[in-house]
Amino acid sequence: MPARVPARLLPWILVLLCTCSRPSPRPQATGELWVDARASGGDGTRERPLRSLADALARPGPKRVRLASGRYEGPFRLPEGTQLVGSGSSTILIAADLDTSVVEAPGDTALESLTVEGGGWGLEARGPVRVQTVTFRNQARGAIRLGAGPLEGRGLRFEAGAVSQAPVAVGVLVEAGTAGGSAPSLILRDSAFTGAYDRAVRVRGGASVRLEGVDFQGPRMALSQDGGVAEVERARASGGSGTAFSTVGGALTLVDVRVQGHEYAVTANQARLSVRGFSSEHATRAGMGLTATTGLLEDVAVKDAGSYGALQLTASDLEVRRFRLEGSREYGVVALQGRVRLRDGIIKGVSTADGLAGDGLHLRRVEADVDTVTVEGAKGTCVLATQRARATLRNARLSGCGLAALAVDSKATLESRNVDVRDTPGSILLAIEDGQLQVEDLTAKDARGELVSTDCQGQTRVRLRHVEAGTRRGLDSPCVQLDARPPQP
Repeated sequence: MPARVPARLLPWILVLLCTCSRPSPRPQATGELWVDARASGGDGTRERPLRSLADALARPGPKRVRLASGRYEGPFRLPEGTQLVGSGSSTILIAADLDTSVVEAPGDTALESLTVEGGGWGLEARGPVRVQTVTFRNQARGAIRLGAGPLEGRGLRFEAGAVSQAPVAVGVLVEAGTAGGSAPSLILRDSAFTGAYDRAVRVRGGASVRLEGVDFQGPRMALSQDGGVAEVERARASGGSGTAFSTVGGALTLVDVRVQGHEYAVTANQARLSVRGFSSEHATRAGMGLTATTGLLEDVAVKDAGSYGALQLTASDLEVRRFRLEGSREYGVVALQGRVRLRDGIIKGVSTADGLAGDGLHLRRVEADVDTVTVEGAKGTCVLATQRARATLRNARLSGCGLAALAVDSKATLESRNVDVRDTPGSILLAIEDGQLQVEDLTAKDARGELVSTDCQGQTRVRLRHVEAGTRRGLDSPCVQLDARPPQP
């Protein structure tokens, strides 16, 4: 027979059973702490905020820390899971020591609505890190250094101050570290760099960067890329003295990019380049200087480029579609070695400073395929093939060519078809120094100079078919061959 429970214990047993049957409480949600540098000190609630940001960061667990306006002396290290939210630009995190970083973010963290001032680096991060509406200013070495993982920023401002005048200063450095971790990747949207940064964004070591809606005013270089992948969309660069966008050994995509000034708007070396919508004005050397580069360039406009040409293409394999080049000094397009394909372009007003020379297309030791181009007002030659170049030209409209409309020299070959030449005071065709020129379907009704000018030395040859010109001067040269047969229907 089972033992009987004393009646006086029954109430206590019932209480114990009810307590054990209740569900266990859920884990506490992310904590929220309030900090105010002007407060006398409290428990971290909104009504009684903490005075010290360091005390808030020392508390365990993921948390959102809300900072009132004021100055908070660092440096600070953000634990994993920390969200730091300020009250706008008047919330300032500062470090006076130029050998330290104001903020270290070694894990999943976020910063929002505040200013980071001073220090060697403003933020040293190993993502994932999210940064929104934050101003970085007066760092000695750079605003952000990303060594691993992703960092996404929106609405950021980068302001170089007096301590950032040194050539090592950088806005954002994205560089794969040696301590392991995932490759760093930066996404930066709707942000601006102002002041004397040497490089606004620097990419190294296989990192990746995407810039959208970013404005660069004053940095010597907007983007410096050494390897890796960079995509730039809706960007503006002005006020710099170096190359605006530069890549060496990387893959660079430019979409709707505008550059004012700079030495070069774009340079690329041993790189892959894709361009869709690009303009450069007043580059002191060239709009684009591309070496050993492959890619496709579409909708390109260059105005008032320097003496290195609007487009300077060296040992590259490139196609350029829908381009407009105006007011260049010395060259419109200069292509040396490699291969180039030019489609649907306009070149206007090419002249050296003294007004005596300037070539629209200058093709040297290159394989060139040119279709549907207009060259107007080249003080030198509208189209020149030289130094063993192999070029074909179709559907061209050439006018105002000072020296010649089509010219070959130095063992180059130029084959043309369907070319209309107008208002050209110089020779229509020029072939010297073993150059070979083949012309079919040429119209030059208002020609004032010679139709053909040639030295007939060595292998120099000019072959003509279906030519309509206002002059026949030069046709009797011994190296000129005219096919008088009527064109086939």
